[in-house]
Amino acid sequence: MNKCIKYIVLSSLALFSSCGSSGSPVDPVGPDPNPSTEKQVMKSVVYSGTDETFANPERGFYTEIEGNLVDAVSEMRLKDLKANGKTLVQLLYYLNDYTNASLPSEGLTKVDMDFGRVRNAGLKAIVRFAYTNVQTGQDAPMDIILGHLDQLKSVLAKNKDVIACVQAGFIGAWGEWYYSSHNLNNADSYKKLLDKWLEVLPSDRCIQVRTPKYKQDYLGLSAPITESHAYDGTAIARIAHHNDAFMSDETNMGTYQDVKADKAYLGVEGLYLPIGGETCLPSPTTAVSNGSSAVSEMQSLHWSFLNDAYDRKVLDKWESDGVMTTIKNKLGYRIQLIKGDYSTKHIPGSDVTVKLTLQNVGFAAMYNPRKLQMVLVSADGRKSYVATLPEDPRAWKPSKSITFEESIALPVDIAEGIYQLYLYLPDAESTLAGNPLYAVRLANKGIWDSATGYNDLKATINVTSSYHLNKSTSNIKFKEK
Repeated sequence: MNKCIKYIVLSSLALFSSCGSSGSPVDPVGPDPNPSTEKQVMKSVVYSGTDETFANPERGFYTEIEGNLVDAVSEMRLKDLKANGKTLVQLLYYLNDYTNASLPSEGLTKVDMDFGRVRNAGLKAIVRFAYTNVQTGQDAPMDIILGHLDQLKSVLAKNKDVIACVQAGFIGAWGEWYYSSHNLNNADSYKKLLDKWLEVLPSDRCIQVRTPKYKQDYLGLSAPITESHAYDGTAIARIAHHNDAFMSDETNMGTYQDVKADKAYLGVEGLYLPIGGETCLPSPTTAVSNGSSAVSEMQSLHWSFLNDAYDRKVLDKWESDGVMTTIKNKLGYRIQLIKGDYSTKHIPGSDVTVKLTLQNVGFAAMYNPRKLQMVLVSADGRKSYVATLPEDPRAWKPSKSITFEESIALPVDIAEGIYQLYLYLPDAESTLAGNPLYAVRLANKGIWDSATGYNDLKATINVTSSYHLNKSTSNIKFKEK
């Protein structure tokens, strides 16, 4: 028998044998233990922006409150500020009774309690200390100032969660480094004070100085901060700027030495550091600034906050010029979703893929640490899962479009069902991370949930075991809350 005939016979015998002689049914073929992975399908959502005026943490108009070491800051007043759309308050403490003495322990306790009231109100504070509010008043000698800062160190550390930034203060009238009764308005004194501030203030908070020259002289460097040093905790990354004579005249009453160069310097610094302050009534020979010029200046210098009361004549002029809504909306950051792309096939343990495009349409960027999280909430609201993404929201610079994509692992034991996806930008501090009053609202229609602080991405995540998908290898994972 040749090989061909032998093969046919053997095949026929095998087929006959497989039929059996008892008439029992054939065992069905089982599923492929390694089915091919299904291709993921993405769904796009396009978002509508909004021009609505609303509050967001650490930005916008602020109210100044003068304080001391005896009288408590009114919590009712702070809560009224919050109810009227403020997120910032300036606490300006005058220590005029202690120019030659240590701060009393009960005074330090009172400051600590003031910060607690700020926290209860859902605000953050711009903090300054001074000894006098008149040009001929008395400030303190440098050893007293440094001692006061040593005393304040633990209070500042305990309450850094509600400190937006501090202002260098202490020297001269209003703590603006002028008119010192102890001749402290010099580079050596400024250096000692800034050295101490950098020592006692937590390293992720900034100290604002009154003019660009003060920072440049302290560092011995005329160049602005670069991206490589941003947020690294060094002096160049922590010394910021406040201008309390904004738009008053060409030099802003001495704020600028070389107007063009100093503005160019601040235009870079403001991308990474908080810039803010107040307007000032110009001299009788100088016209009050117009609104369009103010907007242009705040945009180019990247202002984050502005005093809501000083100077009233200047602010009223801007109001009559029709720009106040623009200023209210654009001081600091204003983040707007443009588009989202989301995976549509999910099994327990697989990836949720998210690609987001957003834009910062504000004047400035965020300047303090903040988390970026995705939140999954079950249809019945009983289960929530949170994933923290590696992106730093401070990198979302003004007038820039930002796109990022992440794959996030679902828990292997997540229940099948429908989940809603949210974006959450909570405060980085654990004391505030779960408080929606400190979460960032995005500038889009119909996505904000004030009860949770979540932004609804309008994306439904359907988890089912019916798909053939790979298990996730991502180190970004949803974890149950």
